[in-house]
Amino acid sequence: MRTFADLLKRFHADERGVFAVIFGLLAIVLVAFAGAAVDYSSVETARTRAQVALDSAALGLQPTIFSTPAPTSASLKASALALLNERLNDSSAVTAVDVATFDTGNGTLHLEATLTVNTAFVQLVGIPSLTARVVSEATRKRINLEVALVLDNSGSMAQLSRMTNLKKAALCAMNVLYNALDECTDAKVTATNDVAPTEQRIWMGIVPFTGFVNVGTGYKNASWMDTTGLSSIANDNFDDDDNDATPYNGAVNRFSLYTKIGVAWRGCVEARPYPYDTDDTPPSTANPDTLFVPEFAPDTPSGYSNSYINDRPSACTNKDGGTWTKTSKKTGCAATWSGNNETKKAAAYTNCTSSATDSYAQVKWDGSAVTPAATTQPATMQAQNGAPIAATCSNSYTSVTVTTGSGRNAVTTYTLSLVRTCSYQFSDRVLQERLCKYASGNAVSGGSPNDDCPTNPMTPLTATKADIKTAINAMASQGYTNIHQGAIWGFHMLSPTEPLTQGADYGGATSKVMIIMTDGENTVNSYGANALNMANTFQAYGWPGARSQTGGVSYNGRIYSTDHPYPASDADVTAAMDTRTEETCTNAKAEGIAIYTIGLNPPNQKTIDLLTNCATTASMAYFPTDSSQLVTVFKKIADELANLRLSQ
Repeated sequence: MRTFADLLKRFHADERGVFAVIFGLLAIVLVAFAGAAVDYSSVETARTRAQVALDSAALGLQPTIFSTPAPTSASLKASALALLNERLNDSSAVTAVDVATFDTGNGTLHLEATLTVNTAFVQLVGIPSLTARVVSEATRKRINLEVALVLDNSGSMAQLSRMTNLKKAALCAMNVLYNALDECTDAKVTATNDVAPTEQRIWMGIVPFTGFVNVGTGYKNASWMDTTGLSSIANDNFDDDDNDATPYNGAVNRFSLYTKIGVAWRGCVEARPYPYDTDDTPPSTANPDTLFVPEFAPDTPSGYSNSYINDRPSACTNKDGGTWTKTSKKTGCAATWSGNNETKKAAAYTNCTSSATDSYAQVKWDGSAVTPAATTQPATMQAQNGAPIAATCSNSYTSVTVTTGSGRNAVTTYTLSLVRTCSYQFSDRVLQERLCKYASGNAVSGGSPNDDCPTNPMTPLTATKADIKTAINAMASQGYTNIHQGAIWGFHMLSPTEPLTQGADYGGATSKVMIIMTDGENTVNSYGANALNMANTFQAYGWPGARSQTGGVSYNGRIYSTDHPYPASDADVTAAMDTRTEETCTNAKAEGIAIYTIGLNPPNQKTIDLLTNCATTASMAYFPTDSSQLVTVFKKIADELANLRLSQ
């Protein structure tokens, strides 16, 4: 009989059934480890979805850190958790947002959350759930943003609802930037227009441009304004001696001229001499050409488009050369003429076979007679200042009926006279240039020295949303198109140096952006070789040239470059303007200014090329074909500017 001890020894030595026992013990562990990959994959998928959800929450909540009153950490945690759960949409997951901190100085919102997911397999070995941690941080690309809206206000913007839609688009951009407006429907824009900004680090400015830019009358006495006529262009198209042969080198104070004729300066300035009209060189009296000259479109002689005062007032003591008259009288002529046809008059005079008797009269500039009068037409006569003036002559005819006898014996003949009058008057150029006519009491009517100056001034960079709204709504269509002047004042607006100093320093924590919108191309009205001073209207560069009394043409050099030295057509003038526009954009981009361009239904390929080259990249140039698309374009640009990036 085996003892209990023997049985124990036998059991200990027996190896049968070992594998089954071991497998039974390890089966649970093997299943748990095999399923761990599945559990881990599920957790990783949930963590990825949670990261996206937390990123979205950070983006959505970041603008609220600037709210008044400021949010608390607890309120941000609660809001972030709600957004996290909404976007995660997984009832089996347990989430918690345990960190929510923000820094308004740096514009940063930092969120941290945990995600707990139940396990299916590793719970067999005592691990019922797995936890993942996600972190997200949202901030502005740069803390401050300056945006200059350079907007075409030319006359063509009145067509096809262009100005109406431009205003809607600009208001849309304003509300996107100041209030993070998500959709620019008319109703939402209107409802948001008067809402106080939620973003306090946005500065906007408006540059309405036509042929000029109105900087505003408030800058009349600014240190950068040429208030005494120091600039070399201040006396362009002015003279004090009524003599083309002698150049005028004196100073012309434009503001003084406004005062003398009792007209208020509207606020426009002319382009600075090249290259200062394409760069941001600070104005200084040490370099007078860097100063800004107020627009003063000179009066033109009677019959021209901008004639507004008498060319020969009593204040102008210098007088024209005078007149010379030759009267050739024929008596006893058998026939005369009827009506006022010059050809019939000349024929009747020629058909009269009587010999002509000539008489002469000559009057000097002061009205006194010259005795004896010259019996041949003088080539020139002297004005009061001694300058020779060439003749402008015309013919006229007179007829006098002479009746002799009476009754049946009455005889009617005619005395016909050819009167040749030669006037030695100042040329149109001399009358245009003379300074003496800008005198008190010389009434102004018709045109204006503010010719083509837009009525609405620019609005410098401001964080006051109401000022931007007012400026946008005040825009009105008028005048011609000078994209160059719009671009250079957009550049000045974003610059930290004079003439406008609202801009932050370059290279700091401020993004500077210029958005240029136009519905056309650079235009002039209109270059002409026979026009007074080579153009029909005054431009930001003055008149292109001048035709002297003797017929020669000179160019003022203010718009023409080496590539375009002598204009022959409108195309030459606008080509020079295009060159200046592109150079201005290049200089602005060199300072770190980002430029977007919008060409509404561009008229030609050269305009497309100009705006594309002007933009920072080709993708930042937009060409909508209809004004109704402007809101979409402005919204897209504003969204890009307001876009946040994730820093982690």
